[in-house]
Amino acid sequence: MSLEPLPFHDWLVGLRRHFHRHPETAYKEVKTAAKIVEVLDGLEIAHRTGIGGTGIIASLESSRPGPTLALRADIDALSLDEKSDLPYRSIVPGAMHACGHDGHITIALGTAKLLIERNWRERGKGKILFIFQPAEEGGAGAKAMLDTGAFDSESVDAVFAGHMHPEIPAGQIGIARDTSNAASDNIVITITGKGGHGAQPHLCIDPIVAGSHLLTQMQTIVSRFVHPMDSVVITIGKFHSGSARNIIPEEAVLEGTVRTLRPEVREAVMKRIGKLAQGIEAGHGVSCKLTVIGGYPPLINDSRLVEYSMRAGRKVLGDENVHSELARMGAEDFAYFAQRWPGVLVRIGCRQPGQEFVHGLHSPWFDFDESALDVGVRLFTEMIENYK
Repeated sequence: MSLEPLPFHDWLVGLRRHFHRHPETAYKEVKTAAKIVEVLDGLEIAHRTGIGGTGIIASLESSRPGPTLALRADIDALSLDEKSDLPYRSIVPGAMHACGHDGHITIALGTAKLLIERNWRERGKGKILFIFQPAEEGGAGAKAMLDTGAFDSESVDAVFAGHMHPEIPAGQIGIARDTSNAASDNIVITITGKGGHGAQPHLCIDPIVAGSHLLTQMQTIVSRFVHPMDSVVITIGKFHSGSARNIIPEEAVLEGTVRTLRPEVREAVMKRIGKLAQGIEAGHGVSCKLTVIGGYPPLINDSRLVEYSMRAGRKVLGDENVHSELARMGAEDFAYFAQRWPGVLVRIGCRQPGQEFVHGLHSPWFDFDESALDVGVRLFTEMIENYK
């Protein structure tokens, strides 16, 4: 089933490319927010700015009573230098929309535009909140917006979100039936030994060797401690130690991320990491300090909204283009909104049809097929117009 481009497809593309050229990282999305406000003003949609930093809440109300629905779009970019030579590549050093948030903003604005063109204010029922959220990439912008109390007077019946998904081609969507995204926790392990000359290791206590043993042992948590049917990721992305090749340092610091899908597994894994650290202390004579920095909770899709979204997807795209998917181990702070109200995250296919998967999210080469913008707008418009 082929989807016709929207009459304002070029408007969507131009808007998306503007955001892509001018990325801003967490809580610095000042120009991004200003552009969103400019579009909202042009559509004559009421809005509040500065929510949780640079967040925006726009409200589209019907003349008839009905449910309150929300559509969330994250607006921040990643701290990354773009490597592509696209004509609309980032012009901001050290910042890039490598996770599709430029598309998410555009889809939300396009959904508002299409609803207005279909006279939703007169024909629709209830109210729609368009949430433009800062700092999804590690800054917990969703929580920051909720913590302001800006939504305390809102009784939201359902909240929707979309995310670009390059694993499947444009024209298709995927939805996880239960847990959509993992919980994330950050860990910092500081190992303190006894420094000295590299030629006299017997007079030292080497924190690099101890840290290397701990790093290796932690990999057995997934393969030998956790039930094979539970999904867990433990990645140590930083291992810093030393100042010269012939000096045994005093300290080594390991930093990493732990991803889990169930609270009990999350707790058990953290306890196991602590026990392994204690074992390294006993075995190597070092001291280990484990610091756990809590991250995003797991994103749990509402089962009723999953079925509703799949029905809407089949209507818009055809049965063969709607997929039930497994959870992803990447974290997503839409989880905070889904904890507050019934929510569902839809993965919007964005790979060019007929091409093999090459570059995924967070790649400095990431780009997406812009027909995915039309898909997202049509899908969310369908979900909003026919919600009961």
